[in-house]
Amino acid sequence: MSPENQKTSEATPISPATPAQSSTELHPLHWSVASFTIVTIIAAAVVGIQGTDFFTQLTMACGIILCLLAWRYVRDSLVVLVLATLVAGAVLGWGLNFYDKIVWYDDAAHFVFSLIGIMGLARLVLHKFQADSNWLLVTALWLSWLGVGSIWELGEWISDQLTNTRHSRGYFDTMFDMILNSTGALIGALFYWRWFRLERAELKK
Repeated sequence: MSPENQKTSEATPISPATPAQSSTELHPLHWSVASFTIVTIIAAAVVGIQGTDFFTQLTMACGIILCLLAWRYVRDSLVVLVLATLVAGAVLGWGLNFYDKIVWYDDAAHFVFSLIGIMGLARLVLHKFQADSNWLLVTALWLSWLGVGSIWELGEWISDQLTNTRHSRGYFDTMFDMILNSTGALIGALFYWRWFRLERAELKK
């Protein structure tokens, strides 16, 4: 193989994008996203105030803060919509007691929210790096979301130990939740990666 061919066949390393590539102009959120986010924030505040355990209150508070920060500083409708959807899922789970009333809700939430959650994370950070032919970035995104899922499960366990709640339903439930998180996040990362590559290919034309 010639040096020229060898050079072009090597994977592009992950590196920060140039300022021209990473700069994004802040735009107003779409009215539907803004409306949904406002309703979600209000509902999360109500659930947090009425919550009887620290984990629920902390989750609602963090969700509200993240939505407000994304609205103020990111101004990306997809990122804000993903965050609001994740918070809305927790609101339905605890506020309307879907976790207990609907048998499959917890499993569906872990899978679907991991699938869309990693897309929001990818949308937030992927444009800052150049890695067109490097699967390392996809793996890093996937592992990052697994870390988020692990922190969530740890929070549930700590709440159960300290405040006698029943967020965690045992070893099998925790492991199955992690499997659902992993599967949903992997599908979401691969889907967004393909979308991102096509989007960048269009911009290069």
